[in-house]
Amino acid sequence: MKGTIYCGACGSRFIIVNANNVKGRIYPYFVCNGRHSKATSCTRQAILIEDVERLVEKYYESIQISGEMRQSLAGMVHAEFDHLLAEDSGELESLAKERFGLEEERLVVLRAHYSGAISLELLKEEQMRIEARLDDIKGRLSAHHDEYAAARENLDDCLTLLANVSLIYSRCDNQNRRLCNQAFFRKIFIDQDREVRVEYQPSYEALCDIEIQGNALNWAEQAKKKDEVQTFSRVETLVEGLNLAHMG
Repeated sequence: MKGTIYCGACGSRFIIVNANNVKGRIYPYFVCNGRHSKATSCTRQAILIEDVERLVEKYYESIQISGEMRQSLAGMVHAEFDHLLAEDSGELESLAKERFGLEEERLVVLRAHYSGAISLELLKEEQMRIEARLDDIKGRLSAHHDEYAAARENLDDCLTLLANVSLIYSRCDNQNRRLCNQAFFRKIFIDQDREVRVEYQPSYEALCDIEIQGNALNWAEQAKKKDEVQTFSRVETLVEGLNLAHMG
Protein backbone atom coordinates (compact mmCIF):
# COMPACT_ATOMS: atom_id res chain seq x y z
CA MET A 1 0.00 0.00 0.00
CA LYS A 2 2.99 2.26 0.45
CA GLY A 3 2.97 5.15 -2.00
CA THR A 4 -0.78 5.61 -2.38
CA ILE A 5 -1.82 6.33 1.24
CA TYR A 6 -1.98 9.96 2.40
CA CYS A 7 -2.82 11.85 5.56
CA GLY A 8 -6.36 13.17 5.46
CA ALA A 9 -5.45 16.05 7.77
CA CYS A 10 -2.55 17.71 5.95
CA GLY A 11 -2.27 15.78 2.68
CA SER A 12 1.25 14.48 3.32
CA ARG A 13 2.18 10.97 2.29
CA PHE A 14 2.10 8.24 4.92
CA ILE A 15 5.39 6.52 5.65
CA ILE A 16 6.02 3.23 7.43
CA VAL A 17 7.65 3.06 10.85
CA ASN A 18 8.13 0.03 13.06
CA ALA A 19 7.42 0.13 16.79
CA ASN A 20 8.45 -2.52 19.32
CA ASN A 21 6.45 -3.48 22.38
CA VAL A 22 8.01 -4.56 25.68
CA LYS A 23 8.17 -8.15 24.44
CA GLY A 24 10.09 -7.16 21.34
CA ARG A 25 7.23 -7.71 18.96
CA ILE A 26 7.32 -5.39 15.94
CA TYR A 27 4.24 -3.44 14.93
CA PRO A 28 4.36 -1.64 11.56
CA TYR A 29 2.54 1.70 11.54
CA PHE A 30 1.66 4.33 9.00
CA VAL A 31 2.81 7.78 10.13
CA CYS A 32 2.13 11.15 8.51
CA ASN A 33 5.39 12.26 6.92
CA GLY A 34 4.42 15.90 7.42
CA ARG A 35 4.30 15.39 11.16
CA HIS A 36 7.28 13.02 11.24
CA SER A 37 9.55 15.45 9.38
CA LYS A 38 8.00 18.50 11.08
CA ALA A 39 7.27 19.90 7.62
CA THR A 40 3.69 20.59 8.71
CA SER A 41 1.93 21.25 12.00
CA CYS A 42 -0.12 18.07 11.55
CA THR A 43 -1.14 16.23 14.72
CA ARG A 44 -2.38 13.08 12.97
CA GLN A 45 -1.81 10.01 15.12
CA ALA A 46 -0.05 6.92 13.79
CA ILE A 47 -2.25 4.05 12.64
CA LEU A 48 -1.49 0.35 12.32
CA ILE A 49 -0.96 -0.78 8.75
CA GLU A 50 -3.35 -3.68 9.26
CA ASP A 51 -6.05 -1.21 10.30
CA VAL A 52 -5.49 0.79 7.11
CA GLU A 53 -5.70 -2.44 5.12
CA ARG A 54 -9.12 -3.17 6.60
CA LEU A 55 -10.32 0.37 5.90
CA VAL A 56 -9.24 0.14 2.26
CA GLU A 57 -10.81 -3.31 1.89
CA LYS A 58 -14.06 -1.88 3.22
CA TYR A 59 -13.83 1.01 0.76
CA TYR A 60 -13.46 -1.39 -2.15
CA GLU A 61 -16.58 -3.16 -0.93
CA SER A 62 -18.43 0.15 -1.10
CA ILE A 63 -17.45 0.94 -4.72
CA GLN A 64 -17.93 -2.51 -6.24
CA ILE A 65 -20.85 -2.35 -8.66
CA SER A 66 -23.66 -4.82 -9.20
CA GLY A 67 -24.30 -6.72 -12.41
CA GLU A 68 -27.23 -4.42 -13.14
CA MET A 69 -25.07 -1.32 -12.68
CA ARG A 70 -22.34 -2.76 -14.86
CA GLN A 71 -24.82 -3.46 -17.66
CA SER A 72 -26.41 -0.02 -17.33
CA LEU A 73 -23.09 1.85 -17.41
CA ALA A 74 -21.91 -0.21 -20.38
CA GLY A 75 -25.13 0.43 -22.28
CA MET A 76 -25.13 4.18 -21.64
CA VAL A 77 -21.48 4.76 -22.52
CA HIS A 78 -21.48 2.49 -25.58
CA ALA A 79 -24.55 4.42 -26.76
CA GLU A 80 -22.54 7.63 -26.36
CA PHE A 81 -19.72 6.11 -28.42
CA ASP A 82 -22.28 5.28 -31.13
CA HIS A 83 -23.52 8.88 -30.98
CA LEU A 84 -19.99 10.25 -31.38
CA LEU A 85 -19.33 7.90 -34.30
CA ALA A 86 -22.50 9.12 -35.99
CA GLU A 87 -21.38 12.73 -35.53
CA ASP A 88 -18.03 11.90 -37.12
CA SER A 89 -19.51 9.94 -40.03
CA GLY A 90 -19.75 13.04 -42.25
CA GLU A 91 -16.07 13.86 -41.81
CA LEU A 92 -15.09 10.23 -42.35
CA GLU A 93 -17.11 10.11 -45.56
CA SER A 94 -15.40 13.29 -46.78
CA LEU A 95 -11.98 11.82 -46.04
CA ALA A 96 -12.85 8.62 -47.89
CA LYS A 97 -14.04 10.61 -50.93
CA GLU A 98 -10.88 12.72 -50.86
CA ARG A 99 -8.75 9.58 -50.70
CA PHE A 100 -10.54 8.17 -53.75
CA GLY A 101 -10.06 11.46 -55.61
CA LEU A 102 -6.34 11.54 -54.81
CA GLU A 103 -5.87 7.98 -56.01
CA GLU A 104 -7.58 8.93 -59.28
CA GLU A 105 -5.43 12.06 -59.53
CA ARG A 106 -2.30 9.97 -59.07
CA LEU A 107 -3.23 7.88 -62.11
CA VAL A 108 -4.04 10.99 -64.17
CA VAL A 109 -0.64 12.53 -63.38
CA LEU A 110 1.14 9.31 -64.26
CA ARG A 111 -0.69 9.07 -67.61
CA ALA A 112 0.15 12.71 -68.29
CA HIS A 113 3.84 11.98 -67.81
CA TYR A 114 3.74 8.93 -70.08
CA SER A 115 2.03 11.01 -72.78
CA GLY A 116 4.74 13.68 -72.51
CA ALA A 117 2.42 16.31 -71.06
CA ILE A 118 4.47 16.83 -67.88
CA SER A 119 8.14 16.41 -67.04
CA LEU A 120 9.62 13.77 -64.76
CA GLU A 121 10.48 16.45 -62.21
CA LEU A 122 6.89 17.69 -62.10
CA LEU A 123 5.64 14.09 -61.89
CA LYS A 124 7.79 13.51 -58.81
CA GLU A 125 6.57 16.72 -57.18
CA GLU A 126 2.92 15.82 -57.78
CA GLN A 127 3.42 12.26 -56.57
CA MET A 128 5.05 13.49 -53.37
CA ARG A 129 2.19 15.92 -52.75
CA ILE A 130 -0.45 13.25 -53.37
CA GLU A 131 1.31 10.60 -51.27
CA ALA A 132 1.75 13.00 -48.35
CA ARG A 133 -1.96 13.79 -48.31
CA LEU A 134 -2.91 10.11 -48.71
CA ASP A 135 -0.67 9.19 -45.77
CA ASP A 136 -2.33 11.88 -43.66
CA ILE A 137 -5.82 10.64 -44.54
CA LYS A 138 -4.86 7.02 -43.93
CA GLY A 139 -3.43 7.95 -40.53
CA ARG A 140 -6.55 9.88 -39.52
CA LEU A 141 -8.93 7.12 -40.57
CA SER A 142 -6.84 4.49 -38.81
CA ALA A 143 -6.50 6.57 -35.64
CA HIS A 144 -10.24 7.19 -35.59
CA HIS A 145 -10.99 3.48 -35.74
CA ASP A 146 -8.28 2.54 -33.26
CA GLU A 147 -9.18 5.12 -30.61
CA TYR A 148 -12.84 4.15 -30.53
CA ALA A 149 -12.00 0.45 -30.44
CA ALA A 150 -9.46 1.03 -27.65
CA ALA A 151 -11.90 3.18 -25.67
CA ARG A 152 -14.63 0.55 -25.90
CA GLU A 153 -12.22 -2.17 -24.82
CA ASN A 154 -10.97 0.00 -21.96
CA LEU A 155 -14.55 0.60 -20.81
CA ASP A 156 -15.35 -3.11 -20.75
CA ASP A 157 -12.11 -3.91 -18.88
CA CYS A 158 -12.78 -1.19 -16.29
CA LEU A 159 -16.35 -2.35 -15.70
CA THR A 160 -15.28 -5.98 -15.37
CA LEU A 161 -12.74 -5.04 -12.73
CA LEU A 162 -15.15 -2.69 -10.96
CA ALA A 163 -17.78 -5.44 -10.75
CA ASN A 164 -15.33 -7.82 -9.05
CA VAL A 165 -12.84 -5.53 -7.35
CA SER A 166 -13.70 -6.31 -3.72
CA LEU A 167 -13.17 -10.05 -4.18
CA ILE A 168 -10.05 -9.50 -6.28
CA TYR A 169 -8.51 -7.09 -3.77
CA SER A 170 -9.22 -9.37 -0.81
CA ARG A 171 -7.31 -12.20 -2.50
CA CYS A 172 -4.32 -10.14 -3.67
CA ASP A 173 -0.88 -10.24 -2.12
CA ASN A 174 0.69 -6.97 -1.00
CA GLN A 175 2.37 -6.24 -4.33
CA ASN A 176 -0.81 -6.75 -6.34
CA ARG A 177 -2.83 -4.75 -3.82
CA ARG A 178 -0.51 -1.85 -4.43
CA LEU A 179 -0.96 -2.24 -8.19
CA CYS A 180 -4.72 -2.33 -7.72
CA ASN A 181 -4.63 0.84 -5.63
CA GLN A 182 -2.52 2.58 -8.26
CA ALA A 183 -4.92 1.50 -11.02
CA PHE A 184 -7.97 2.89 -9.21
CA PHE A 185 -6.68 5.85 -7.24
CA ARG A 186 -4.30 8.76 -7.49
CA LYS A 187 -4.41 9.08 -3.72
CA ILE A 188 -6.12 7.39 -0.77
CA PHE A 189 -6.64 9.67 2.24
CA ILE A 190 -7.17 8.35 5.76
CA ASP A 191 -8.87 10.93 7.97
CA GLN A 192 -8.38 11.24 11.72
CA ASP A 193 -11.80 9.64 12.27
CA ARG A 194 -10.68 6.74 10.02
CA GLU A 195 -12.91 7.73 7.15
CA VAL A 196 -11.48 7.00 3.70
CA ARG A 197 -11.46 9.57 0.89
CA VAL A 198 -9.94 9.05 -2.52
CA GLU A 199 -8.86 10.77 -5.71
CA TYR A 200 -9.71 8.42 -8.56
CA GLN A 201 -7.70 7.74 -11.67
CA PRO A 202 -9.46 9.21 -14.76
CA SER A 203 -10.87 5.89 -15.96
CA TYR A 204 -12.69 5.30 -12.68
CA GLU A 205 -13.56 8.83 -11.57
CA ALA A 206 -16.74 8.93 -13.63
CA LEU A 207 -17.60 5.24 -13.41
CA CYS A 208 -17.65 5.53 -9.60
CA ASP A 209 -19.55 8.83 -9.60
CA ILE A 210 -22.91 8.40 -7.86
CA GLU A 211 -24.68 10.84 -10.18
CA ILE A 212 -23.44 9.12 -13.31
CA GLN A 213 -24.37 5.72 -11.89
CA GLY A 214 -27.86 7.05 -11.21
CA ASN A 215 -28.03 8.40 -14.76
CA ALA A 216 -27.01 4.98 -16.08
CA LEU A 217 -29.82 3.23 -14.21
CA ASN A 218 -32.27 5.84 -15.44
CA TRP A 219 -30.94 5.49 -18.99
CA ALA A 220 -31.42 1.72 -18.86
CA GLU A 221 -34.95 2.07 -17.50
CA GLN A 222 -35.94 4.63 -20.12
CA ALA A 223 -34.32 2.58 -22.87
CA LYS A 224 -36.43 -0.42 -21.86
CA LYS A 225 -39.60 1.67 -21.91
CA LYS A 226 -38.96 3.66 -25.07
CA ASP A 227 -36.46 1.44 -26.86
CA GLU A 228 -34.35 4.50 -27.64
CA VAL A 229 -31.00 5.93 -26.59
CA GLN A 230 -30.98 8.26 -23.60
CA THR A 231 -28.10 10.69 -23.19
CA PHE A 232 -26.84 12.77 -20.26
CA SER A 233 -24.47 15.71 -20.34
CA ARG A 234 -21.98 14.17 -17.90
CA VAL A 235 -21.44 11.10 -20.10
CA GLU A 236 -18.97 13.23 -22.08
CA THR A 237 -16.78 13.46 -18.98
CA LEU A 238 -16.85 9.70 -18.63
CA VAL A 239 -15.87 9.21 -22.26
CA GLU A 240 -12.96 11.62 -21.85
CA GLY A 241 -11.85 9.67 -18.80
CA LEU A 242 -11.57 6.56 -20.95
CA ASN A 243 -8.89 8.36 -23.00
CA LEU A 244 -10.97 8.88 -26.12
CA ALA A 245 -9.58 11.91 -27.96
CA HIS A 246 -11.66 13.43 -30.72
CA MET A 247 -10.13 13.27 -34.16
CA GLY A 248 -8.67 16.60 -35.17
